[in-house]
Amino acid sequence: MKIQEKTYTNSDILIALNNPFINSLSPLEYGKAIQSAVEEYVTFKVNEIAEQQILLDVMSSKNLIEEYDYQNNGPGFDRLLIKPKKRIQIKFRQVDGVEPWSRQVHFENTRRHSKKNQNSSAQNGLVCYSVNEFDYVILVLCHIKNGERQNFLNWSFSLIPVEHIQDVNNVGYCLPKIPSNVIFENYLKDIYLLTQSLIEII
Repeated sequence: MKIQEKTYTNSDILIALNNPFINSLSPLEYGKAIQSAVEEYVTFKVNEIAEQQILLDVMSSKNLIEEYDYQNNGPGFDRLLIKPKKRIQIKFRQVDGVEPWSRQVHFENTRRHSKKNQNSSAQNGLVCYSVNEFDYVILVLCHIKNGERQNFLNWSFSLIPVEHIQDVNNVGYCLPKIPSNVIFENYLKDIYLLTQSLIEII
C-alpha cells in the first residue's frame, strides 16, 4: 500500500483523539499511539486561537527542511515558532499525581543507533536531549485521576525553556526527567493560556 501524502484535516485528528480503541489502551501504549495526533492537535488549535499561523511543521516547507537539515526529526524538535524562529519540542505525558504537575515526567528519547547514544549521553538505553536541539518544550499533560484519563479538551500544559532543564551533572544535555517543580513553575491550565504564552514570545 502506497503511503499517502498529508491530506488529513483537523476533523481527522479529533477522530483519532476520540477513537475508542486508542482510548482503551494502557497508558504506555496510549502515549505511543497518540503522540503524532497530539502534535497536530496542538499546532492546529494554537494557530486557530491565535488567528494566525504561529506554529509550523518544518516538514511542510522544503526550504525549512533544508535550513534545519530536518530528516526524520533528526534535529530533535517538532514545530517552529515562526517569527522568532524558536524551536519547539512537543511531548505528551500522562500524570497520575494529585495535580497535573505533581509528578516528574521522563524526558529521554530513543535514538539507540545515533552517535548521541554514547558515554554520558545515554542512560538506561535511552538518550538525553542535547540542550541545543530545541528552545522550548511543550509538555502536554493528560491528568489521570481515579484511574480515569482526562479528555483532550481538559489537558493542561507546561511551556518550559530549555535552560530550565539543563543537567548540571551532564553538561550539554537535558535532564532525563523533568522535575515537578519545573512543570509547576511553567504550568498553563489550558491551551488558550499556552497560545497566549507563545504569542508573548513572539
